[in-house]
Amino acid sequence: MTVDRLAYGGQAVGRHEGLVVFVSGAAPGETVRVRVRRVQRRHVEADVVSVESASPERVTPRCVHFAQGCGGCIWQHVDYAGQLRAKEATVADSLARLGGLHDLPLRSIIPAPNPWHYRNKMEFAFHPEGVLGLHPRGAWHSILPLHECFLAPPLTVALVKAAQAFARETNLSLHDPRTHQGLLRELVVRQSWGSGETMLGIVTSPGPFHDAAAMADCLAAVDASVVSVVRSIRASSDTSAPLQQTTLLRGQDHITEIVGGLRFSVGVETFFQTNSAQAERLVALVRELAGEVTGALAIDLYCGVGMFTLALAAAGAKAVGIELSTSSVAAARVNAASNGLGDTGFLAGDARTVLPQVLAEHGSPYVVVLDPPRAGAGGKVMRRIARAAPTRIIYVSCNPTTLARDLAELEPFGYRVCVVQPLDLFPQTYHVETVVALDRHAILTTSVPPSAREPE
Repeated sequence: MTVDRLAYGGQAVGRHEGLVVFVSGAAPGETVRVRVRRVQRRHVEADVVSVESASPERVTPRCVHFAQGCGGCIWQHVDYAGQLRAKEATVADSLARLGGLHDLPLRSIIPAPNPWHYRNKMEFAFHPEGVLGLHPRGAWHSILPLHECFLAPPLTVALVKAAQAFARETNLSLHDPRTHQGLLRELVVRQSWGSGETMLGIVTSPGPFHDAAAMADCLAAVDASVVSVVRSIRASSDTSAPLQQTTLLRGQDHITEIVGGLRFSVGVETFFQTNSAQAERLVALVRELAGEVTGALAIDLYCGVGMFTLALAAAGAKAVGIELSTSSVAAARVNAASNGLGDTGFLAGDARTVLPQVLAEHGSPYVVVLDPPRAGAGGKVMRRIARAAPTRIIYVSCNPTTLARDLAELEPFGYRVCVVQPLDLFPQTYHVETVVALDRHAILTTSVPPSAREPE
């Protein structure tokens, strides 16, 4: 079969006798022989057996683990220019096909300054066979022992190897995802590009950890940049569940990241953009699209630790951030104070309930910024934003499919897209960040559908 394009989700797409085929490991424009792995109702999934005619976009993967199916990367076999073209096309296709938004002012994607060693946070799992590394794609119970990684800075690999060696030498019990037994679960490595500081989080099951201090000392000895080592406990078998308790083992309980001239305190669980270089561009873009905000009300939904909120406040806006996570709100308030922006307001709670409270107190905002999780904001939040009638809405998205769905909710209220700017925050993967700015060009009339006019 001939491969047509790369799809959101990471697979390549082609057709065979009219049947849609999703293929792992293929590149656009090449002819491949594939073996069917799974038959679905409307398509089949397949794996490449051989490349009959290689794509000009195909390159030799840099990392030895790519051929082993490591879950960290999925597009290392495609040159960076080809990755950017695929991501730009994904944004345009999603907005048109899923959101009904056509002929949009789509800017060229902003590439990462370096498509390698860009991640400031990585999480590695321990395995009872005595290894520490990353999961293979689709195999949560297995671990690839880490020998090299080109997503994170080189220091990361050295720290992982040191942690693995310490666990082996001290015969510490390692967590088994099948039986849920064992002490050591994960190693979290966070590195600040602005301050050069490194934080390590040792995630364990509940129970005594007699070698905690010795392990912290061992890891801190790897490099002078390690200024923080903490232990966090996770009792749940769900690896995505929040950590229950964090205690300081060595140094300080946070590191400091600097973005847009602002300082941010980052803990082991703090949500922060994982590409610091592109986070700098992201903040600059939001400030650019917000325009002149001096004295104007700016509301930042899903504000996290306040990256956009504080950037707008520093530009002169009366900024209010709303975030569900109480720990993130607490961190945002600390960040505001440390940057001399202590009068910036932060509220904890669901955007659907807190936003009406903010509007009742402050009135209609000039600009609303939202950066929701991958699942998007949802219709109720989008309609409440629209009823607040801000002059401008800036939507920061990490998922073009939910972005398309959410933007479609704004059209009946007279909002029109004026800028679509993709950014590549995650080279070697299919993920793409998109910033969309919308202006309110029309006044609500009786032509607005009842579902958009009625209160909820």
